[in-house]
Amino acid sequence: MRIRLSFAALIALAPALVFAVQRPPVVRAASGKVEYVADANGDRVPDFSTAGYAGGGVALPLVPAAIVVAPAAGDATARIQAALDFVADRPADAQGFRGAVQLLPGRYELAGRLRIQASGVVLRGAGEKTVLVAAGTERGALIAARGVAKEDFGSARAVTDARVPVGATRLTLSDASGLGVGETVAITRPTTKEWSHELGMDVAPGRQQFAWKPAAMTLRWTRTIAAIEGNVVTLDAPLTTALEAKFGGGKLAAIKASGRLRHVGVENLRCESVYDAANPLDEQHAWEAVFFEHVEDGWVAEITAAHFAGTVFNVGAGCRRVTVQDCASVAPVSELGGYRRHTFHTSGEQTLFLRCRAEDGRNDFTVGYLTGGPNVFLECRAERSTGFSGSVGSWASGLLFDNVTLDGGTLELNNRETWNQGVGWAAANSMLWQCSAPVVICRQPPTAQNWADGVWGQFVGDGYWSEVNEFIKPESLYRAQLAARSGTAALDALLPRRHTIDNAPHIEGAVTDLAARIAPKPRAPGKPLALANGVLTVGGARLSGREEDISWWRGYLYAGAEPTKPAITRFAPGMHGAFLTDDLDQLTDAMVAQKQVVLRHHYGLWYERRRMDHERMRRPDGDVWPPFFEQPFARSGQGRAWDGLSRYDLTKYNAWYFARLREFAALARQKGLVLVNEMYFQHNIIEAGAHWVDSPWRPTNNVNGTRFTEPPPFDGDTVKMAAEFYDLSDPAYRALHRAYIRQCLANLADEPNVIHTLSAENSGPLSFMQFWLDVVAEWEAETGRHPLIALSACKDVQDAILAEAKRAAVVDVIDLTYWFRTAKGDEFAPHGGTDLAPRQHLRLWKSGRPSAASIAAMAAEYRTKFPGKAILTGLPEAGDVQP
Repeated sequence: MRIRLSFAALIALAPALVFAVQRPPVVRAASGKVEYVADANGDRVPDFSTAGYAGGGVALPLVPAAIVVAPAAGDATARIQAALDFVADRPADAQGFRGAVQLLPGRYELAGRLRIQASGVVLRGAGEKTVLVAAGTERGALIAARGVAKEDFGSARAVTDARVPVGATRLTLSDASGLGVGETVAITRPTTKEWSHELGMDVAPGRQQFAWKPAAMTLRWTRTIAAIEGNVVTLDAPLTTALEAKFGGGKLAAIKASGRLRHVGVENLRCESVYDAANPLDEQHAWEAVFFEHVEDGWVAEITAAHFAGTVFNVGAGCRRVTVQDCASVAPVSELGGYRRHTFHTSGEQTLFLRCRAEDGRNDFTVGYLTGGPNVFLECRAERSTGFSGSVGSWASGLLFDNVTLDGGTLELNNRETWNQGVGWAAANSMLWQCSAPVVICRQPPTAQNWADGVWGQFVGDGYWSEVNEFIKPESLYRAQLAARSGTAALDALLPRRHTIDNAPHIEGAVTDLAARIAPKPRAPGKPLALANGVLTVGGARLSGREEDISWWRGYLYAGAEPTKPAITRFAPGMHGAFLTDDLDQLTDAMVAQKQVVLRHHYGLWYERRRMDHERMRRPDGDVWPPFFEQPFARSGQGRAWDGLSRYDLTKYNAWYFARLREFAALARQKGLVLVNEMYFQHNIIEAGAHWVDSPWRPTNNVNGTRFTEPPPFDGDTVKMAAEFYDLSDPAYRALHRAYIRQCLANLADEPNVIHTLSAENSGPLSFMQFWLDVVAEWEAETGRHPLIALSACKDVQDAILAEAKRAAVVDVIDLTYWFRTAKGDEFAPHGGTDLAPRQHLRLWKSGRPSAASIAAMAAEYRTKFPGKAILTGLPEAGDVQP
């Protein structure tokens, strides 16, 4: 039987379709006690009151000043950093504090960034009159306290309970011997294939790999043992996802986290970022005001931040028991897109955001991937919000929004499905309590629950709804739970603080070696790259070792999701790590350890990860997905590119992109490594049509009127833009390339450990190579500088250039990467300019790969012909970059 309903009838039925009827409250408070109603599995609303400094209910300390800094003309970075380091060198008192740096009222221009590098150090201002100004174009946090992820684990002990319910603090172990009260432990639960299937997270549409990756998604809680009875352990804070034997159960292991910073704070000041006033969407400035990572028992309080672009107040990975209190973000400046204006965020555990305010943000109150909670947003407000608040990562559990008000946007405990590379179920066992938002979404995940009690707005979802559009008791769940656990006196810890300016020695008198501390450090020569008699050397020794390639389109926001390589200019806002925003010092250390001596760099295939689907359509909005593969050009703030952000300006350059190359090159000089700087990436203009659609050179993506065919001449799934890209007959277009090549040269002019090449995957025509070398020669003649230049091309182009005495003189290095001979003497040597990529040529080749011996013979041939030039190769069979 077919039933037909009118549109009006469907609308009338909609509320019944999207959420269940209201149900009785699951939390009640009376006579100073909080009573919980558990479900049939024993799951109940967790006690969120352990969120915050020292586990909740402990007032933020007012640490005495140890040193005073007054404003002075010029860059204040070195003076304030010297004061922080001075305090870091002091012994800690019985409570773990070394002292505070007191900044007096005034403006402090900071060309660099400030780092708290020891436990027990506090940075304090004198209120709104103390203004720290983030100058320059660096994106990193203005103030950062970053510990180290150094943890030593004891033996893992199995949890033997068939099921440890949500909200529980007691669990039975196979053996609790050797554990002690007060010891820090990690409780883990695997994401098994069976659980992923139960949640519906094991399948996803399309070619994207958006299903969950169980091996990379272990849930973890860091807790302290409160009591031990036999093999039963009581924890200081509840578990926020059930441990179920049928889904892999759980394990407990003691940990010693020696790398964490403890008892650090930033308080009572104003932070501002400079920006380009002519571009209201400017992003060439600071993205974060305060960033904590691997911090325990820390706080950020009474901070106003203006004009920052990204995660303004960021409690990062490895943080535990941190309070962010009475902070505000105002007048942000950025694109209106994904992972911008991500105002207050935590990827840690037991974080409390109290009375925080955001203006004109996008995702104002958020938590990250697999956060174990409890994490709390209490009495926070967002004005003119344009996005959602909630979890931006998979399976954040134990999240409480308590008296949170959004003026715009949505408040969500949601299944975000394929969003941001398959987040799926974003929140579980979380509560919306007495909150208000234009749209409130509360959905129930399989095997878990989400609750909404006393909420106001438009309601969507099948979660557990109670007392909607009502003022409920207790007014605050967090406050009621805290009072029930620790007594009403503990509520005083939530009161606003009042500050006075301490008397302490001024930096000029206290730091006797101040002049030496703030003086510019001389540049160490390191191990410079040099060319002598056709051989490349670093620090006087022959360059020898393997080559490292980069990732130019892969990346997830959690470890282990997929194999990936390093990338100098990959950017994950507010996130640092080998698959996110690479720590270049760690990257270069790893290269040295692995005997990798050369890294080839080029810009990414596309800017953001939505294009991983290889679709060619215009994106409906700027909700771009990180990590981002930064392009060398700056956004203009004008118009709308194919990815939904503003168009590029090919005459203005991405300052962060080029600064990262300089940073890597400087580290390469120190450590005896080499950066091969490939100025172009031919992959963008050949093969799949999706490779081209977001390119800055495409006319719809820039404000410079480049003259490529629009719409692009797609041929099925492919596009061939190489002929148009390499055609320099238009003077204006030619000038754009000339300026860009000169920018690449000038950017790295002071670093010797760099070899410049034209392009990655180069199979372009002779004419473009000639143009490139002519621009290089022109720049060298003008500047008197002579960087190392490599000829990396198809064999016919390579040989033609080497036959021209004038252009051959510009070449220092012959790169044997895009042609080869096999051991049998068969020669793979496609012609340049045939509109096929190297790998497309290889698909047509049936005669095998080269050997180390055949590559060595190629190198010997070219050394004989051109004895003053070095021979380099990226062919993996060579075994050495200088065969």
